[in-house]
Amino acid sequence: MSLIKFFFSLTKALDPKVIASGFANNGQDVPADGQVASLTSTNNFINFCLTVPNLPITNGKQIQSGSCNPAPIGAIPSVNNMPSSKFSFPTNGGTVGVNQAFTITMNIKNMQTGNFVNAQENYFAAPQQLNGQGQIIGHTHVVVESINSLGDTKPTDPKTFAFFKGVNGAAVNGAVSADVTSGLPAGAYRLCSINSSSNHQPVIVPVAQHGSLDDCVYFTATNGNGNNGNNNGNNGNTGNNNNGNANANANAGNTGGNNNGGNGGGRGRGGRGRGRFGRREYD
Repeated sequence: MSLIKFFFSLTKALDPKVIASGFANNGQDVPADGQVASLTSTNNFINFCLTVPNLPITNGKQIQSGSCNPAPIGAIPSVNNMPSSKFSFPTNGGTVGVNQAFTITMNIKNMQTGNFVNAQENYFAAPQQLNGQGQIIGHTHVVVESINSLGDTKPTDPKTFAFFKGVNGAAVNGAVSADVTSGLPAGAYRLCSINSSSNHQPVIVPVAQHGSLDDCVYFTATNGNGNNGNNNGNNGNTGNNNNGNANANANAGNTGGNNNGGNGGGRGRGGRGRGRFGRREYD
């Protein structure tokens, strides 16, 4: 091996300073009923994906058949910087008018929103990052799913949704919003947030026991005006003026177009959908 190749190989090696020695412990030295042994590694699982040769490397793509992602989890915030969100409209149990435009509004704190990478090239392709205040750098999404009734207990199908929107812009006064320009057909719905890091992975926090990092509400679309008139007025009580959300992203203008949810849908980051896997591919 030439000297140049030798030094090049050193730059690719795992630095001993970042090896997590605790990964070599399977956790069963303190047994508990029902507890299973952890996988173990002495090199940070750097070659883990070689153990699942039937799966392709994720490689920044949204591979619908499944994949193995070698990127590390990354930087994790303190317990005082765990993000949290709460919808202010629609309210839980509230109504909107059938096929009438309305705006989803959500309060969010402890997260620097408005930051997203190319979801077609860099999906899950980099570790979670924190800003100077120790908050997760990322963005949020809102998704509306049709359900049989407000009392429905049947799990939904994640492949099917009525509306999905990646919220590209940074929060303003601690709140984000998404316009449902075509409204929704009559029926019952579940609305949830998906708070994510810049590379679209769900946010990761430092402890197992914590409150929900996302929010869900249930509402109906009914004939008449519902209670969606001038719903942006609800922003007046959003509070939570989260300084970490003040960093607007240059990409915020990329609010996307309509997504029909089915295979014939648009390429934008939001819109309505009834089918499987819209062409914007869950960005």
